[in-house]
Amino acid sequence: MNSIWPPRRSEDIFITRREASERLRVSLSTIDRYVAAGELERFKIGPRRTLFRLLDIEKLVRHDDSHSHAAAQRH
Repeated sequence: MNSIWPPRRSEDIFITRREASERLRVSLSTIDRYVAAGELERFKIGPRRTLFRLLDIEKLVRHDDSHSHAAAQRH
């Protein structure tokens, strides 16, 4: 009997701070600013590890893209 695991949803996938900065194409300090401003939720795992939900990163990418597109149309 073959057992096939269900595909993982992006809400179940977590990425590191560096991976988040690469996906968003921003610096690590910008990731910190997003967290401080409440725009991005972080999950502390122990004293040194911080993870971010991939779904939150994807939402932030779409949010930034829509603002960039709207600004470009105004000019």
